[in-house]
Amino acid sequence: MKKWMPAAIVVVLLTGTMALGNSVEAKTSDKIKEQVFINGVMQSDALVEKGRALIPLRSLNDPNWLTYNYDAKTHTVTAKSKDGSKVIKLKAGSKTATVNGKQVSLDLSVVNKKGRTYVPLRFVSEALGGTAYYNAKDKRAIVRTPTGQAAFNTLMKGDLVDARKEALKLIAVEGPYDWTPHGEGYRTTYQFPEGQALQYSQTYRLLTNYIKINQDGIAEVIGQLDEMGNKTKSRGIKPDYKGGYVYFSDDLMAELLTYGKVDSLGKDTELGRFDYNQHPEFREHRYNFILPIEGEIRKDAK
Repeated sequence: MKKWMPAAIVVVLLTGTMALGNSVEAKTSDKIKEQVFINGVMQSDALVEKGRALIPLRSLNDPNWLTYNYDAKTHTVTAKSKDGSKVIKLKAGSKTATVNGKQVSLDLSVVNKKGRTYVPLRFVSEALGGTAYYNAKDKRAIVRTPTGQAAFNTLMKGDLVDARKEALKLIAVEGPYDWTPHGEGYRTTYQFPEGQALQYSQTYRLLTNYIKINQDGIAEVIGQLDEMGNKTKSRGIKPDYKGGYVYFSDDLMAELLTYGKVDSLGKDTELGRFDYNQHPEFREHRYNFILPIEGEIRKDAK
């Protein structure tokens, strides 16, 4: 259930988070219940003042939407929309902001901590034209900049290749007890069910993460397969590959990308391979090597 973000968002500073490959761990306890996501990425450095959420201004960085600068002498942040139609001035310790020359009262002061300027999340996102709402069921505050909203639209209902690229840009949220990669290996393989972008698997060092993207555009690890040692173990939910799947395999040591498809009967058809030395554009970002598969039509557009 989605609700527009209330004036007071109860958000607890997430502690103990740890980046891991293409995932981030979200530890849970009785005291850690709320999460803030900006453009699909969990904000582990959110702050809480009097039960209200603040985030570092830089986490809203979007060159196509917002530019800002900080005056160290006056401790004032000036944020501007790209077209210059909106100008906001915020001063550390002040409960008043200036929007296009007019003073606006804030229910929470701007905070300067460890060289970072923290601003009220909803005020900045909505004042500058972003999207903000609160998912009460999952206890998550969802914020998107205009660029983030465009990426979300592509992810949910856009072209299949472009949607898969957006999916791989997200950092999947893990549970506190998920397994971590071990062993040796330099190959990462991604598998998408035929015609789908909102669920996939990622295999690295004998560990496969099954990832699903929810209605808020948040990627979550919903299951795993560990093939290390003599005994294979699994947990959670595996994507449905009964209709076949496509794969993209990145071999870092061989500097080679291989891609193809496996049909519903298990027949593997390699469709191509590229040497990174000849195609450096694939090396820059892992999502660059998501290529179109002839005849494949998107099935999971929302």
